[in-house]
Amino acid sequence: MTIKKRLFYSNLLMVVIPLVAMLLMGTIFFFIVRALFFTDSKEVNVMNESFLEMMSIMDGVDMNGISEQADVQNELMNRFAEENYFVYAKQDGQALFTNMDDKQYSDISKYLSQDHLYTANQTLWVPDDNLYLWWKRIDTDTTPITLVVARFISRIDGAGPTVGFALISILIISSIVFMVVLVSLYLANKMIKNIMIPLNHLCAGAQRIQEGDLSKDISCQGAGELEKVCASFNEMQRQLKANLKKNEKYEQDRNEMLAGISHDLRTPLTSIKSYVKGLQDDIAKTPDKQKEYLDVVYRKACGIESLINSLFLFSRLETETFPYTFKSVSIQNFIVTLLDSVEYDLKKGNAVLTLNSSCTDQKVRMDGEQMTRAITNILDNSIKYNPNKKLHIAVTLFEQDGRVTIRIEDNGSGVSMEQLNRLFDSFYRGDESRNPATQGSGLGLAIAKRIVIANGGTISAESNKGLAIIIKLPIEEGSQ
Repeated sequence: MTIKKRLFYSNLLMVVIPLVAMLLMGTIFFFIVRALFFTDSKEVNVMNESFLEMMSIMDGVDMNGISEQADVQNELMNRFAEENYFVYAKQDGQALFTNMDDKQYSDISKYLSQDHLYTANQTLWVPDDNLYLWWKRIDTDTTPITLVVARFISRIDGAGPTVGFALISILIISSIVFMVVLVSLYLANKMIKNIMIPLNHLCAGAQRIQEGDLSKDISCQGAGELEKVCASFNEMQRQLKANLKKNEKYEQDRNEMLAGISHDLRTPLTSIKSYVKGLQDDIAKTPDKQKEYLDVVYRKACGIESLINSLFLFSRLETETFPYTFKSVSIQNFIVTLLDSVEYDLKKGNAVLTLNSSCTDQKVRMDGEQMTRAITNILDNSIKYNPNKKLHIAVTLFEQDGRVTIRIEDNGSGVSMEQLNRLFDSFYRGDESRNPATQGSGLGLAIAKRIVIANGGTISAESNKGLAIIIKLPIEEGSQ
């Protein structure tokens, strides 16, 4: 699940769960309050108890003489007052007697106006917010008397239910708050596990890489985005590790290149200095001897010039600033023309050249001039490292998997596996002593490799009884 969805659902739950809890608690609260304070059974019990209590009070009073005897009226009012009841007697529409004050009378006045609705010998309880009322019409020897008995619920009487209600309210609110806090802590903990822990792993990984430790991948399980970030981080770490190894190899090659350049320049320069010194010191006194010295100096200078030109060309190829000119070329015609142009030099190098081609119409888009340089470097390399042997160089041209393969193979001494792996490195020479007799700079095959790659091809080498260089170039579309 994505972080966006996790945050959305977490926030939604933090709202929904408290609402559900409030609804549930409110329902429970309603039934509890109803059971404690507003049940019909409790109301009936209170009415029955009060009714029995008032009946017992009235049983001891002579009700027949109540309308005319003040002492009977006082006795009745006193008995009711002892039990916190207030009485109001009405006869012929006029108040007969009462022990209520004005406020109490005002509270029940709206009910007193309804006494004509009730027939003789009926009783009625009217529970109100702060009082209970009881009606009774009493038949006497004269005019009937309406007797109204009230019991007022004071603040002290209602304190118990009020305190209970407050305690239950506090309990309900506390439960809801506790549930909200609990849900929030749970969701926060889940969020920490799914987001913060992977972020901490990423921070630790970045610190480890900063310290140079690239040996461990980051283990990340959580939100989908963070898993992708961790995977990208691990891939970056692997690329960084590969680049460091590549840079180490570049540094090693650079050091070898500098050593090779220093050696290849120092040797001819030393010779030039020696022969020039000989001319200055009149060691070569005869014109023939002087010419011999000057010829040597010239050859050495030409060798230095060739090395510098190769270095300049290699630098441009390496930095990809060399201007190529690509054209559609018939590969068979190109190879035939190239081999014809170098056949004389190959014969001078004691080499025999043969061509075997199965390509007739295949065309390749390439820079013909630079590809000529690459293949010439390969042929020169075969002669250079096999100077004392009758050499046979076989060039095979064929098509395979949409590519033209140019295989240049000699029957020379070949190379070792270690030399084969480094054959196309710059300034690498199979002759590690860098014998001047080989006349090599170590750049010929390195230049050939970069030219072939720039033309969209690949180059590789095999060594069996001799050395084989294999070039593969893509065939131009529509030329097959």
